[in-house]
Amino acid sequence: MERAMKQTHAPQPQGTTGAATGAGIRRFSSPRARRSMLHVVERLLVYGVLTFFAFLFLLPLISMLDTAFKPRALVYSFPPTWFSGDVTLDNFRFGWNALPFDRFLLNTLFVTSVSVCGTVLSSSLVGFGFARYHARGAGLLFMVMLATLMIPPTTTLIPRFVLFAKLGWINSYLPLLDPTFFGMPFFIFLFRQFFRSIPRDYFDAAEIDGCSPFGLYWRIALPMARPALVTSALFATIGAWNDFLDPLIFLSTMDKFTLQVGLATFNGAYYSQLHLLMPMALVGIVPVLVVVVVGQRWILSGLMRQVEK
Repeated sequence: MERAMKQTHAPQPQGTTGAATGAGIRRFSSPRARRSMLHVVERLLVYGVLTFFAFLFLLPLISMLDTAFKPRALVYSFPPTWFSGDVTLDNFRFGWNALPFDRFLLNTLFVTSVSVCGTVLSSSLVGFGFARYHARGAGLLFMVMLATLMIPPTTTLIPRFVLFAKLGWINSYLPLLDPTFFGMPFFIFLFRQFFRSIPRDYFDAAEIDGCSPFGLYWRIALPMARPALVTSALFATIGAWNDFLDPLIFLSTMDKFTLQVGLATFNGAYYSQLHLLMPMALVGIVPVLVVVVVGQRWILSGLMRQVEK
């Protein structure tokens, strides 16, 4: 019995312990382990930097949101306070009633809706023509169309104003809506690249079945171009909603103002009262943010598909 107990409590050989420790050191100092640790540190640094810059970009929006719901006394208090808990909606009520913002919002919704429909339909139709039909000079015409992207819109402002004035379109929405039905170069390029990725067999089979050229566009190409449709619609929505220069130039009466022109008018009247400006600025920003957040996946997938080509 005593001999068994002595054997049980006998000390382990030092060589066995040293071998285990050495194996552990080798495991953590192996090239694979070092690469894994470096990868973790690298990802932490990348995420840390991205989080920092994301906070910097969001800081103005956070400040705007905080100021919009603050009473006037807290807005100009020093030291400044963030989200003090004293929330009021009086700033929104005053700003909404100071000018006809409900009318501005309806006007903007109308202009944006029609502009998006015109842009998507016309650009997709022209893009389908460039992708499907290869007439002589089509390549040169396409390059000329792309070259118009380098022309600043302000350089054509005076000729457009003179033209629309002679047509009697000043102080109407026609100068804002009519150009959208003739295609936009960027969206034409987007649709052309997408339509070229569709296998030609689909169109050949439809032609054998007697489908017309417009039917090829409407029944075959357009239903398959959902990523390009959504991407172009989202970009067109953001552009039409934020458009300020054209409504400012072509609209002259307040009952036809869009939201951006109305915000500029409100800013001119209450430029020093931040507690009134920030709520109305939120009214103009929130719809665009919602569109971007909801359609972000479609925007990325549509653009990445063109990059992969």
